[in-house]
Amino acid sequence: MRQVGHLKELTEKYYDKGFRVVAVSKEGAGLLESNMIKEKQANYWIASDPSGSTMKRFTQSGRIGIPHAYLVDATGTVVSEGFPSDQQIESLLKAVFNPDLDRELNRALKSVVKTYNKGQIGKAWTAAAKFLENEDRAISSDAAHVREKSEAYAKYAQGLIEGSIKAKDYNTAYGDLAAMAKKFAGMPVVSWSKDKKKALDGDAAVKNEMKAWKSLEKAMKIEEKAGGKKKKLGPAIKKYRSLAKKYPGTRAADMAEKAMKRLGG
Repeated sequence: MRQVGHLKELTEKYYDKGFRVVAVSKEGAGLLESNMIKEKQANYWIASDPSGSTMKRFTQSGRIGIPHAYLVDATGTVVSEGFPSDQQIESLLKAVFNPDLDRELNRALKSVVKTYNKGQIGKAWTAAAKFLENEDRAISSDAAHVREKSEAYAKYAQGLIEGSIKAKDYNTAYGDLAAMAKKFAGMPVVSWSKDKKKALDGDAAVKNEMKAWKSLEKAMKIEEKAGGKKKKLGPAIKKYRSLAKKYPGTRAADMAEKAMKRLGG
């Protein structure tokens, strides 16, 4: 397919900037490995979805032209439909934080850099503080750079969590808050994450959303087991209907309503 070459080019061009291609096919895993990975040397992620359930979740009818593409931002929001242009991708990437230290640092900070690159940002931030008063200005400047980059990273992570909360995607928010406590350990942002989690834990509306989400996940698993066969979709439709009735106004209920329309329930 002509699109394979294009997707390979996009991956090669933008991978280091945070762009990822995720292809979903109705073909079996064995055929995909043979045709796409071995023969066509695809360099991007490919998933096998014989039932077509992923496609159905992206459209009301489940009937769209193949191949079809969606451009999704860092928060999981679909920002455009159709194969994206370089300009669209570059515009989107400008809003994505690049965690790389983006310059070669003094060898004195070798252990700090190693820690940072392992994803232990808070630990690196703390370790870099020891070099801030170094007589060698190159070392102290590099230490300050690590600290500034770590703080910018933490601020970016905060923004993603706030975005998830605003979208009522509390499942993602809780996961990111837990990750933040480990990733940025020792930094002020950890106190913020604890306060934010405490506030969410005490919010009745959030608790209701989380219960609804768990119910939605169960319904989705039932639908998945049906394998797209209409005769076996009854239990899934029933579960979606029950969810929408029990948790009206929630994000999960909205998704359940869309699922019922898609399944004809």
